[in-house]
Amino acid sequence: MKWNLHFSESLALKAVSILLGLILWITILSLKAEEKKIRVPLQPLLPAGTQVINNIPNSIEFTLSGPRVWLNELEKRVQPIQPDLRKTRDTTIGFSISEDLLGELPLGVKVINYYPTQILIRLDEMGEKYIRVKPNIAGKPALGYEVVDIRTFPNKVAVSGPLSVLESLEAIGTEEFSVDNLKGSKEAKVKVEVEEQKGLKLSREEEVRVRVSTKKVELGEKSESAP
Repeated sequence: MKWNLHFSESLALKAVSILLGLILWITILSLKAEEKKIRVPLQPLLPAGTQVINNIPNSIEFTLSGPRVWLNELEKRVQPIQPDLRKTRDTTIGFSISEDLLGELPLGVKVINYYPTQILIRLDEMGEKYIRVKPNIAGKPALGYEVVDIRTFPNKVAVSGPLSVLESLEAIGTEEFSVDNLKGSKEAKVKVEVEEQKGLKLSREEEVRVRVSTKKVELGEKSESAP
């Protein structure tokens, strides 16, 4: 009976020792210095009625070194980088990246590198302009027919975006309007397309009605659409 009690106590002590060793091993690993890359969102605060017109990164990549537990904690609580441009009157602003943008770092954590180191931000005022719609006609009419008339209703739509882009914009397109094997006329609604990567968007109408008319080319008659 005493032998069984002694054996149980010994087994319990071994289990506790193993558990303590495991906890110590995990703690040592978590405090061991390692490198980690984290991405911090870049969110400039802009003056009212303006927009960024050049490509800037969505985030800044920082390479950090330190205990894993602190690196993971920092990644969870780090705040977006928000350069305040709301009071600037400049249209081109250079912004330097530094480790100070991360705020106070946990003990043992340091910044090894970051990319990019400089950000160039170009701003432009926002405006609105009515732009002519040029339908994207695809395909060819039936053999012996030619397109004689293309109409769009409305023929202009309101587009908003940076003023510098709007001023140089003469026309915008649509999704494809097929005239394959067309005889006579065809009418349908199509979506208007703008270059969103340039900051453009449709203010109101997103669709237009397009009507294409064809006529039969008589034998021996030269097609007006022919070169």
